[in-house]
Amino acid sequence: MPAIASRSISRTLRTITLLGALIVAARSATAQSSRAFSVFLDCSTFNCDEAFFRTDIDFVDHVRERTAADVHVLMTEQRTGGGGTVYVLAFYGQHMFAGVNDTLSVTMPQGATDDEQRQALSRTVKLGLARYIGRTAAATRATLVLTAGDSTTAGPAKRDPWNSWVFRLGANVNASREHDSKSDFVFGSFNVSRLTERWKTNLRVYENYNGQAFIVSGADPVSGTPIRERVASVRRDFGGTAQQVRSFGPHWSAGFNANAGSSTFLNQHLVASIAPAVEYDLFPYSEFARRALVFQYSVGVRHFLYNDTTVYFKTSETRPFEAINVALGQTQKWGTLRAEINGYHFLDDVGKSRLTFFTEADVRLFKGLSLNLFGNYSVLHDQLYLAKEKVTRDGVLLQQSQRATKYRAFLFAGINYTFGSVRNNIVNPRFSSARGEF
Repeated sequence: MPAIASRSISRTLRTITLLGALIVAARSATAQSSRAFSVFLDCSTFNCDEAFFRTDIDFVDHVRERTAADVHVLMTEQRTGGGGTVYVLAFYGQHMFAGVNDTLSVTMPQGATDDEQRQALSRTVKLGLARYIGRTAAATRATLVLTAGDSTTAGPAKRDPWNSWVFRLGANVNASREHDSKSDFVFGSFNVSRLTERWKTNLRVYENYNGQAFIVSGADPVSGTPIRERVASVRRDFGGTAQQVRSFGPHWSAGFNANAGSSTFLNQHLVASIAPAVEYDLFPYSEFARRALVFQYSVGVRHFLYNDTTVYFKTSETRPFEAINVALGQTQKWGTLRAEINGYHFLDDVGKSRLTFFTEADVRLFKGLSLNLFGNYSVLHDQLYLAKEKVTRDGVLLQQSQRATKYRAFLFAGINYTFGSVRNNIVNPRFSSARGEF
């Protein structure tokens, strides 16, 4: 009897397990049948609301790996002359849609809220996916609705009273306090710009103030008398820049850059320069958000007026210089890559020069594995501004002025590997912060 009971219980457990598996499979099949195909929304170049897209675009499977998707949607953005944003959405068909590609764009005006932007992006994604739905059996269940337009917007384009000029005024204040220390940071700027198909004009003035103060307590090592000393540091920078650029077709442009400024950190009471420049982009400028390989050459003159006598016994000087910049930018299905080489030297002393390498990358190496990299390296032989007077101990600790150095380097690198389910469309915000973070 015990053996018979054991076999009966075993059969019952197997039956329950089989039924459970069938129920799960049935539910999965039901869920999958309502979704037309899989999509990977790639908006890594800006901070998009992925949770919103998953819930608003609910007729497809949202996968987290691009190679698993039937459609890869690559989103990029660019600023407009009026302070708005143009989002370009490139649709790449894969697997069942191999070779079926498309590109759509949507323009958002300045001042558009986050919700208005995500609603417009979601609507554009849906429009782009319509052509793929039409190639599936789900097309028999699809409908397209065109809402009535606003009659107030009909008619010829309205005249722009500002003639494409845009003005931006901004200020930031950052203050912190403790019992024996305080820190204040103030930044202000005013920007004027005008962008047309042929001309680009930028004007900017700014000022930075960074002040710190500390109370250092202790005792005199000889007498033991209590010591309470206040140490303060102030760094201030201000200046302005001007840029005028003329377009000469889809690959060429020319113009000039001019700037003037002052910096206590760099011992510069005044530094001013002007430099005409010419630029060539191997790819058309219209593709700049997706790919660019830019070469720029400039030659100009720079004038220095120092706060203190420099290590070269100068209080002022004027030097001609030439510069070349090479910049590579790629935003593709495999990720993003930015790399630049900037170099210049003074024509009257070629040894006084600077060469800077910069790179930024977010590359998907293969399924689930991605590499993040950010770094720059500068070779410095142009520190003409170093003050002859030695920097004090407090000045070094508080970073009141630039010190002599032959190089400057920074590196950040990270690697991420994600594995597991790629077809999970559930959004569950419970026990999350307002930003949706755990």
